[in-house]
Amino acid sequence: MAGQKPKRTLPAGVVPAERAWSDDDPGSRVRARAPHKSDAAPHRPRGFASEPPSQAQTRAHETPAERARTLVDQLITLSPDEIAPVVRRLLPLGNFALEEIVRSFPGPLWRPSMTTDSRLPRPEEISASAAALATFEGEAVPYLSRLMRSPVTEARYYATIICGVYSNTQLVAPLAQVALDEDRECRRVALHLLSAYQHESLYRSALGELRKCASDVAQPIPMRRRAISALTQLRDGESAALFVDLLADPDRGIGTASRVGLRVLTAHDFGFSRDPWLRWLSERGHDIRIQWLIEGLGDSRANIRLLASRELWRLTRFLQPLSETADRSEFASAQHHYQRWWAKHHAE
Repeated sequence: MAGQKPKRTLPAGVVPAERAWSDDDPGSRVRARAPHKSDAAPHRPRGFASEPPSQAQTRAHETPAERARTLVDQLITLSPDEIAPVVRRLLPLGNFALEEIVRSFPGPLWRPSMTTDSRLPRPEEISASAAALATFEGEAVPYLSRLMRSPVTEARYYATIICGVYSNTQLVAPLAQVALDEDRECRRVALHLLSAYQHESLYRSALGELRKCASDVAQPIPMRRRAISALTQLRDGESAALFVDLLADPDRGIGTASRVGLRVLTAHDFGFSRDPWLRWLSERGHDIRIQWLIEGLGDSRANIRLLASRELWRLTRFLQPLSETADRSEFASAQHHYQRWWAKHHAE
């Protein structure tokens, strides 16, 4: 996964016929030289008015930074079908362009907030700045990371969304940080995207940092609660022992969040008392989470059985989750099927 970028269609007409940079150049498209001469007099589609000589002379004396600012100021006023020529001129300006795009990000939105959409919007559906930023591909990753630390919630949110078009482990740590964001929607998107990196070593490191945050009494209480919630939503089985310890935290909210986390992770519920949890961990802590959930199908409480059934479906896609009207015998039958499946496919 690391280092690979997904194939992505750029806005129509963005990529010039001849690039002014090498495709195997790992650095910025900002060169020590000024932009390519052809950029000083770009081809204009039929019907466009020619640039007045005075404007052409002004452009010839602009620095790359000034040129980038002029283009981005123009870019953010355009509609989706008008941005391609401007983005094409921005690409050779590399970091100069990226700095200006970040300054204007996300700019005027092309659609209202899309937090309720069933899918994350693509950059070209968000705004001109978002679409332009994504055309820089991997070169934009450090700038996305910076935007995800912005004091402006809207900038953090849309920068996090743009991470969805990447497959780059450099985004794991920034996404883990946004998973602690004070804004609920920022957290939701970050946690959704983080799960795609679960087989990466940096993902495991990020989980370790979230555990440290959850247990650090020096951290603000809301931040610790968000860390516990993130670990729960990411289904981090290694957090079970930590959550047992946190049941005794002086802050009742920390204890409650930890109990919820334990219930989701283990499909068991021994309340707020640490002793029964510690006994259970000593007996079952060495098992993996699927085994905990299979055991949870036999719980005497319907809500725990339902939770176990749904979580097992999420993990295995073996048996459809049972409904709320299913009786205990149906859960016992499902448990038997899962036990046979586990013995067959995961025999030691």
